Amino acid sequence: MRTATGHAPYPYQARLAAEGLPELLSAPTGAGKSVAGVLPWLYRRLVAAPQSTPRRLVYVLPQHSLHDQLIEQIGQWLDRLGCADEVGLHPITDGGWRRHPERTAILVGTHDLMLSRALMRGFGDATEMAPVSYALLHTDTQWVFDEMDLLGPALAASVELQRLRDEVGTPSPTSTMWMSSDASLPSVRRITRLDVDPANYIDGLVGALTAAHVPGTQTIAVLNTVERARALYAALREAGRDVLLIHPRFRAADRRRLLSELGETGHDRIVVSAQALEAGIDVSSRTLLTELASVSSIVQRAGRCNRYGEHPEGGDLLWCEPPTGGDPDVARWLLDPDGPPVRPDTAPREVLRLQDLLELFDTADPDTDVSRWICDAADLTMMVAWRDGEPSDADPGPGRDELCQVPLADLQQRDHAWVRDRLDGRWRQAVAGDLQPGATVLLEAEHGGYLPDEGWAPQSRTPVTALALPAGTQTFACTKWVSLDQHLMETEEEARLLLDALPGLPAEQREAVARAARYHDLGKCHEVFQEMLRAGGGDFPDGLLAKSAAPYNTGRSRRPHFRHELVSALIVPDGQPLINYLVAAHHGKVRITVRPAGEEAPLLMGVRNGDRIPPIELSTGERFPAQSLQTDVFTVGPWTERAKTLRDDLGPFRLAYLETLVRVADWRSSARHDGPVSPGDGELGRGAGDDCRLPGRGVGGQDEIRRGERA
Repeated sequence: MRTATGHAPYPYQARLAAEGLPELLSAPTGAGKSVAGVLPWLYRRLVAAPQSTPRRLVYVLPQHSLHDQLIEQIGQWLDRLGCADEVGLHPITDGGWRRHPERTAILVGTHDLMLSRALMRGFGDATEMAPVSYALLHTDTQWVFDEMDLLGPALAASVELQRLRDEVGTPSPTSTMWMSSDASLPSVRRITRLDVDPANYIDGLVGALTAAHVPGTQTIAVLNTVERARALYAALREAGRDVLLIHPRFRAADRRRLLSELGETGHDRIVVSAQALEAGIDVSSRTLLTELASVSSIVQRAGRCNRYGEHPEGGDLLWCEPPTGGDPDVARWLLDPDGPPVRPDTAPREVLRLQDLLELFDTADPDTDVSRWICDAADLTMMVAWRDGEPSDADPGPGRDELCQVPLADLQQRDHAWVRDRLDGRWRQAVAGDLQPGATVLLEAEHGGYLPDEGWAPQSRTPVTALALPAGTQTFACTKWVSLDQHLMETEEEARLLLDALPGLPAEQREAVARAARYHDLGKCHEVFQEMLRAGGGDFPDGLLAKSAAPYNTGRSRRPHFRHELVSALIVPDGQPLINYLVAAHHGKVRITVRPAGEEAPLLMGVRNGDRIPPIELSTGERFPAQSLQTDVFTVGPWTERAKTLRDDLGPFRLAYLETLVRVADWRSSARHDGPVSPGDGELGRGAGDDCRLPGRGVGGQDEIRRGERA
């Protein structure tokens, strides 16, 4: 604690380090709960009890929070402790954490992003990556929910998920700690009610803030909606005030810039915010104005008033009722803080049942709505990015720095919106059905919708500056021809290395993972796949191939929806249902229910009933004869029922974890032959199973794009 933060631990923090994290932690706001949610776990993981402490910490902030400052703070702690190389630190949207399930890691994100992934419908996550995120979040993980009373429906869902983990079992123990602030106001000497005319509300706030602001100090105004915060910001600027606007609807670069300015002390200014300062942000003010809100929100906001005791004379907490009204019980409590406390909202929420969890395991319908367990309808959001003109299919998808979180309702009438088609990966104009919680769309920059100092501005028609790929972006691809046998043997080797690093699985499951890794790409023997690998030309070798060398890997076959893993599952002999399933699922597309992709019938995912495949001989001595493929095992046969039996017998968390181990082994064996290539070499496409090959940014802080065969 002293090394990481410069301060000695409070007794309660030391107790957590000695005894482990409890289910519930309640402490006053400003009493170091962020530290308590990270450093005691880290101490136990690295020093005191590494074998019994989960290797992943999942730190969850309420939806409207900004995680940037917390990630930066944790990064500083890791640097000072000298363990930054030993402990991975990732925002949940950085898919790189999925590549290293054996590594000690800290994941940080808001509850909508975290819990949607825990329900296998990750907002902003690729559908094919959903089983991997799901598996690792439910295995060998310590969840920490910051400010549980601000989670809304997600609080009940988080409790039920922990109960279901305990009920059906996980490969390694996973537990949860919920943190809350005492339902009492921190030491603020003066609490004053403001009466603001609803008919002239913004002008009234400007007058009140101007009168209350103490020159040479910082004043914070926290409003309940981004729309009112933007209006107040604009009015204060027009009045000539030095003002800063903070809310969640900024692109990452602008958000980091604004948070950096927020961290600068000694300013004579007014900071306007909308809920974003309630958790995860360490900031203080001499004067704080808040709209009437829930008790939990009021307590958190008040904790930003004279937070460090830097104003000996005390701070001023001002509050007013917004035009939409507020809870009269909270108003009475603010008028008499020493009176009976108002309890946080305990409205009944829809209960997440085991049957719901089992149904969500099937990702054949990725549009299944999980938002009712996560957030209220008014809080549903999408991710948007801006590009100049109509997007090109050759362009990478938007990277994290391009994305801006916006309300779903604001996009429902938006023209010039583009989405990637789920079946062929091409950009097309969005229709109403595409606008789902967590989806990603591109907007044409010339039509506006964003201002650098105001963030998402749906009424603005000022052209948006599209973000180009940063300098130094590298393009990666397979740089050599790789035979099918070599790739299969290398994937099995990677699987066994991974299993050695992750002990605890029963012997039969370990062997199933290794065998599935050995067989996973047998289906690449199909002539459609072999033709694709050779279609780009080059001096390719004889024999069955698994990968082609850049720049010859165009990634397009004559059957657009062809799935080689479906063929692999048909080649593996019957009588090995777990191995068959793991082989089929190694790209996250052939899992429980298998359906034709679009209008391809009578084909099934590019495979025709009766297709012939050649014989295969592996260096292990195993031989698979030439045969005709019978796809009816997926359409009218027992596939779905067998897969559901595996799910129910093993439990969804264990089965997803076994899937993940095979997939990680495949990614790692593929990476053995990757290297930087010229950006013009080959076609940018979906990669051979590596989540970091998806169009977008890479991992570990280094931007990268991968080219290669479409998975």
